[in-house]
Amino acid sequence: MLELPEVEVLRKDLEKEIVGKRVKDVDVRTPSVVRPLHRNRPSFVKALEGRKVEAARRRGSVILLDLDEDQTWIVDPGEGGSLHRETATEEPGDDTHLTVSFTIGGALHLSEVGDDPTLKTGVVPTEEAFESAGINPDALDLLDDNPTWMEFGRFLAAANRPLKLLLIDPTYIVGIGPVYSDEILWEAGLRHDHPSATLSTQEIRRLYRATQEIIVAAMKAAGTSLDDVEVETLVDEEGESAQHLRVFGRQGKPCMRCRRPIVRTRLKKGVYTHHCEQCMI
Repeated sequence: MLELPEVEVLRKDLEKEIVGKRVKDVDVRTPSVVRPLHRNRPSFVKALEGRKVEAARRRGSVILLDLDEDQTWIVDPGEGGSLHRETATEEPGDDTHLTVSFTIGGALHLSEVGDDPTLKTGVVPTEEAFESAGINPDALDLLDDNPTWMEFGRFLAAANRPLKLLLIDPTYIVGIGPVYSDEILWEAGLRHDHPSATLSTQEIRRLYRATQEIIVAAMKAAGTSLDDVEVETLVDEEGESAQHLRVFGRQGKPCMRCRRPIVRTRLKKGVYTHHCEQCMI
């Protein structure tokens, strides 16, 4: 899945490339991507065609493109979706589920491998965007909200959950998933099962600093091309993790701090963590 750093890079690119443009044509190739926000494809097409994009926002990993007449186009990449900026004449690939072209050139392709995409999109009144996208307005966005370390400490104490499960729970924190939760915890030297309410002041500050450093480093690694931020770039076909990753996808390889092998541990169904048993406490 795309996580906060990659989606913030997407948002910045969209802000430069499509804000101010008006939608010309909309082609929905897979009806499920516009449900449940729309009854059918024509409903979505009618809501988006002719609209002018006025702003590009993000909350967690969800893109919010504000349109004229107080409407917002929601793009939720889901577990494996991605956005591609293309020319208006570029033919969509086999894994493209939606294409949107603009009156003064260019297009966006929403893609995801497989016949049952998890990405979702729709146009809703701006005031209903968070609710329609399933975003908890009280959840923490570590980049946008930018809490102080003391505020972060109070948040951790109130949540009182194992750190890994807290970091990936969108009811508490939005935009952090399996990749950067592992990276943050490794950078902070903290175990995945360490209760958030029992952290010392020093550990809180380490974790706080790690969240900032990992997000910024990941954004720099993602670059500025929409095509370069697909989740597939994080771990290649042979399981090698991207150069900016220190622990995710590196099971069996030596820890970059202590040289002990990185371990991949199952926490619950579908949830794993990569960690070092020697230097994470």
